[in-house]
Amino acid sequence: IPNNFTIHGVWPDHTSFVMYDCDPLKKYKTIDDTNILTELDARWPQLTSTKIIGLQFQRFWEYEYRKHGTCCADVFNQSMYFDISMKLTDSIDLLKILRTKGIKPGYTYTGDQISRAIKSVTQNNPN
Repeated sequence: IPNNFTIHGVWPDHTSFVMYDCDPLKKYKTIDDTNILTELDARWPQLTSTKIIGLQFQRFWEYEYRKHGTCCADVFNQSMYFDISMKLTDSIDLLKILRTKGIKPGYTYTGDQISRAIKSVTQNNPN
């Protein structure tokens, strides 16, 4: 079980329409580089399977790439999509932000309290 927040996915956004399932038939290239797999698994674990099965079959990453990553494939190839995902994850330590703002694991807080804490640091409304 991760000790910090992890990502579920990275979803390109557009102001006029929802972006998903842009090219679901696009081929997913299995990631073979063990360094990248280790880095990606640390930030984006496939929690619906064991680590070994997740790294071997990469079903969740494939699903997320086909559903969302293909929506930016004209700008970012698959490798870049996952690299950007890791960089975005590294850019915000959500658990640290919450702790700094007095929100600690094991206690109860409202959604508004959590949202305000995040916005006070990131200057953006969490979604």
